[in-house]
Amino acid sequence: MKVLIVGSGAVGQVYGLALQNSSVELGLFDRAANAEKLLRAREQGGLPLYQVSFAHRKNPVLHRLKDYEVFTEVPESLRFEPDQIWFTVPSQVYYTDWFRDFLRQAPTARVVCFTPEGRRSEFFAQGSGDQVVFGGTTFMAWQGSLENSGGTFEGIHFWRPPLAIPLSGTQNASSEIAQVLKRSGFKVTLGKPDSHSQAAMTAVITAFVAGLELSGWTLRDYHKSPWLGRAAGAGGEAVMGQLPRIGIIGRAFLSNPVLSACFTLAALLLPLLFPFDLQKYLKFHYTKTREQTQKLLEIYLKDSAARGAPVADIQKLVSELQLASEIKAGNR
Repeated sequence: MKVLIVGSGAVGQVYGLALQNSSVELGLFDRAANAEKLLRAREQGGLPLYQVSFAHRKNPVLHRLKDYEVFTEVPESLRFEPDQIWFTVPSQVYYTDWFRDFLRQAPTARVVCFTPEGRRSEFFAQGSGDQVVFGGTTFMAWQGSLENSGGTFEGIHFWRPPLAIPLSGTQNASSEIAQVLKRSGFKVTLGKPDSHSQAAMTAVITAFVAGLELSGWTLRDYHKSPWLGRAAGAGGEAVMGQLPRIGIIGRAFLSNPVLSACFTLAALLLPLLFPFDLQKYLKFHYTKTREQTQKLLEIYLKDSAARGAPVADIQKLVSELQLASEIKAGNR
């Protein structure tokens, strides 16, 4: 079995390590600048990955990702003849012509995209996409040490909670991906190709994080911030644009008072459930991936508006995050 991972960041490396441990032949595809680092690391004994757990909070377990080939061009990577291609790239990549061209050049490979918003028609040219499965990522991974604000300590840190990775696609395609994931030590749940649950969950998380950023990344005081109510409202609006049908109970749950209460409880209780500083992780990770957050919010804005759902709170988050990005860029 050969698997090509497109994107060798934190998520790609964790998946790569799991595949390596299940004797999969592994290829990593990335930009030339990153490829040099990958090759250098392989020569020096492999990429270091540190697994965090409740038993190893301060002294995470060191692993090495060392058995892989490196590619920087699509034709070159396809000569590797992968049985499966796994995309672990930021969301915005899936909307590009580059991604669609990649799929066209790999007509026989089984493809899995670990994208938070799930399947969208914009990802594919007409008539393509049958080969593709969409999956969520249930572990957390980051570059460097959170205690040193991230990025200053060599290697990837990651935490793999005992959660199942959701897959959605045709039965045959999903089963093929699931078999490899299970052999690599992951739990898996299979959904239908038109499943919207992953997109709805991501919509709520994205709104929660956007409000947290505008509140100064302080979980403990998030409930005092005026942005919590705005974020809860945006979460409800966003979900209405992702789910085709919402009943009375669902609409009640998505109301601002209920979601505000859920966001408050999450801000207070979630830090107790992680073997690392969740607040530092959220700030480090989502500051790094702000472009993806903004892209997702713009998608939710478009989808909800198309279905006639309210969008005022999403619009406010989008505009304020854009303003924050412009201010930050101007201060550089």
